[in-house]
Amino acid sequence: MSDAPIFMLRAEFDQPALMRFAVRSGLNLRIADGGYILHAALRALFGDAAPLPFVVHDCRARRLTLFGYTLCSHRELVDRARATADPLATSAVDLESICSKPMPDTWRSGASYHFETRVCPVVRISGRAAGEKPREVDLFIHRCLRVGPDTFVDRQAVYREWLAGELGRGGAARMRDARMVRFRRQSLARRDRSGSQSRLERCERPDATVEGLLEVASPAAFAALLRRGVGRHRAFGFGMLLLRPAGDGHA
Repeated sequence: MSDAPIFMLRAEFDQPALMRFAVRSGLNLRIADGGYILHAALRALFGDAAPLPFVVHDCRARRLTLFGYTLCSHRELVDRARATADPLATSAVDLESICSKPMPDTWRSGASYHFETRVCPVVRISGRAAGEKPREVDLFIHRCLRVGPDTFVDRQAVYREWLAGELGRGGAARMRDARMVRFRRQSLARRDRSGSQSRLERCERPDATVEGLLEVASPAAFAALLRRGVGRHRAFGFGMLLLRPAGDGHA
């Protein structure tokens, strides 16, 4: 398990400039979603040091605020962007807005935190026919298919159970409470590399934002969980855990 420090990064992006970057980079805007465009821009700016996972907040009509976890400080990332990034990519981000803070070196076992995370709760299943590639299925739909049409299935309960397992990876944390505060079916763009040529395809996936309370169980495993993120599609705006002290009175 890596002992490298983790930084939380904050950066502001200009939406029209992001669209220009996407168009001139050859992305198909009829397919590419916002998370995919930001993923491409982050890779163009920072290469393999790009923040992962990350989450985006819409702050103003033209601006997006990105938060992410990375192994590099903002100074290192800005230096990398200024030295090697395509000017088209740097035009999409306000380099002066980029800032970071080191996350704690150690986490106290038993400490409690409110959390928020945007997740894509899916399960990968093998193809039904010989030679058919594995595919992803919404966990809720997968559970409904397993129990049959005569059994009620609570979507929130299914996602809570899944999230408790994700937070508990390697004994990282115990989920004390959770509630789904937003849900939608989201159209996402992903690359299909199963054939001879890679191509961008549109797919539909569940998009849920969950708030709750967790307790650190294993400090080392919890640090690894923050760095890795929760669930799938973490490079595209899902899976980042945002924390605040449990003593904070806000909802």
